[in-house]
Amino acid sequence: MVARRRRDNVIVAVLAVLAILGGGHAILDWFATDPPPPSDSATPATVGRAQLAGSFAEQFIVTYLGSVAGQQDRLGEYVGGSAQQITLPTTARQVSEPMVVYVARIGSFDALEVWSVTVSVRVGKTTGAAGTTGTVGTAAEARQYYRVGVSVLNGRLRALSLPALVEPPSRGADLAQAYSSPCTTDTPLAQVASGFLTAYLTGTGDVGRYITLDAGIAALRPAPFTAVETVAVTSDDNSCGTARSTAQVLATVNPKGDGGAAATLAYPLTMVRDGGQWQVQSVDSVPAMTNPPAVVAEQDSRGSRPSTSVTSSVPSSVAQIPRATQN
Repeated sequence: MVARRRRDNVIVAVLAVLAILGGGHAILDWFATDPPPPSDSATPATVGRAQLAGSFAEQFIVTYLGSVAGQQDRLGEYVGGSAQQITLPTTARQVSEPMVVYVARIGSFDALEVWSVTVSVRVGKTTGAAGTTGTVGTAAEARQYYRVGVSVLNGRLRALSLPALVEPPSRGADLAQAYSSPCTTDTPLAQVASGFLTAYLTGTGDVGRYITLDAGIAALRPAPFTAVETVAVTSDDNSCGTARSTAQVLATVNPKGDGGAAATLAYPLTMVRDGGQWQVQSVDSVPAMTNPPAVVAEQDSRGSRPSTSVTSSVPSSVAQIPRATQN
């Protein structure tokens, strides 16, 4: 009993000191449980294992699709006993352009991780000159998508089963952009955007006169084109540079090189006005979207994509995307 009283007195004394030094928070922290360990979902090691699983799956699927009857032993390097029970074609197929398109970690168990990998390839049949099976030429086919499970155990990889042929990714939705107003060639935004892209792409003129001091933009070297024709300039500023001091601009151009006309290019720009002069602040990595983001209607009543034109407001046939929430 005496020892117990002494122990209790010690605990009370410690709590009293904590209360004096740190107040209630110190006492609560004393009894609080340890915080959960940080998640490794985005650590470099996890990213590395994802790349490892993707590379392994790509090699396996290319080997699998390119194997013929009697070559089951080749598959034993990737997958277990089921490789000895499969049927392989008698004619080799040409497999080309492999591409890992999706990798997802399905589970993690101590030193074991399980990944799902989808690989896209082009598979062609070997054909003869007259269209019969042979060894001359290949008949190219559309891309196919194969999914396979991969285990990573202490750095060693193994396929969980043979690959499965799956559907390709479906077509995504078009997002409404913030550029609602077309700007004619005589407007301030169109003039600066056109002059900037001409200097940027052709080396003709000084890029510095069109950019802010902190833009950090230099003309492409060597210049890839000899001329640029501005096709369209649209902006979120319906005054096209006469009433505001900032603007999001999308400039579409047709460049020309020594070999003739090249494919149309589009440049999303952030522009600002300083001292009455419009300048390019940045060449943006993605076009400006509406806020909140919205999805443009994909089809009309006849099942085809509707033709759209730039108007002074956001298209009416859009569906807003709910704001992102934190888990």
